[in-house]
Amino acid sequence: MSTSPQNVPHRHPKVYIVLVNWNCWQIHSSVSNPFTAAIISNYQVIVVDNDSSDDSLAKISAWANGDLCSWTNAPDEVRPYSFPPVSKPIRHSALSLHQSKSSEPVTGDDSTFLRLSIHGPYPLVLIQSGTNAGFGGGNNVAMTFIASRGDADYVWLLNNDTVIEPQSISAMVATAQTAPGIVGSIVRYYLQPEKVQAYGGGYVSYLTGSARLASKRKQKPLNFIFGASFMIDRSTLQQLGLFDENIFMYFEEVEYCIRARQRGILMTFSHANVFHKVGASSRNSYFKWKHIYRNRVYTMRKHFGIGLWVLFTSLNWLTNIVSPFVDSDKRRASREAFGYLLESLRK
Repeated sequence: MSTSPQNVPHRHPKVYIVLVNWNCWQIHSSVSNPFTAAIISNYQVIVVDNDSSDDSLAKISAWANGDLCSWTNAPDEVRPYSFPPVSKPIRHSALSLHQSKSSEPVTGDDSTFLRLSIHGPYPLVLIQSGTNAGFGGGNNVAMTFIASRGDADYVWLLNNDTVIEPQSISAMVATAQTAPGIVGSIVRYYLQPEKVQAYGGGYVSYLTGSARLASKRKQKPLNFIFGASFMIDRSTLQQLGLFDENIFMYFEEVEYCIRARQRGILMTFSHANVFHKVGASSRNSYFKWKHIYRNRVYTMRKHFGIGLWVLFTSLNWLTNIVSPFVDSDKRRASREAFGYLLESLRK
């Protein structure tokens, strides 16, 4: 006897929400937030800890068990998205990369993909990476885990200093179903929710190497999605694989999206709101600019060889060095960036 379409149970898409942590467990409102914000039922939160020194995973585990309270001093506008606290305990599983290496290997091109056996409905999975491999490397641990399980429809990479609205997950999925590929969201400033940091992502110039976020709504297609809120579908993960781990932090999503464009993968943004505590996970301006400049050189050299971007980038750094209005950390990073550029050109 055939089953009519009306009798086939509706399957919610499987969504993995990934958060990377390093010594910032206190700002993990985004860890609890998806549990209260999710409208769809078939999702799982993955927290990868990059070998924190503050015992982050033990504290998040204690929070999930209801033994530790986490309070967020949220602005009134976004407080409803973090409170009331989610009911405890939350079933969770804690794994380490070392433990996973003894798991059953997955057949495929990359033998490092491992099948991690998790029995039972665990809405929260905590993974200790054992090393600080940066934003891209931490997400790669999660995406390796997700790919090994083979049941993901969508993977949503979120900064751990973000807060989402109750309908955000379903809104992101709805957009991804309409426009498969990479999906961003409207990223707003956490402390100024009326102000938009990015409409999904932004624009990188393949001529100059400069990248900027789309802070105003435009009809021009995006050519990269902002890493603070970055959803990819199963096909995109299979085609592009992981982040380039030569990029420790900053510009990794730009490099990933350049690869996506080379394969004709669509990039768009949902009207889902994500509130971003800008700089909460990295407050050092010198560190930020140092890695942005280094990774810009690496990405442009990798994909476009030697071109006019070398001249434009050098002029940008020179302006930073001589301008009296430029922050001293940015000036210092610009001065050192010439060394990165020369080293890259010698290769």
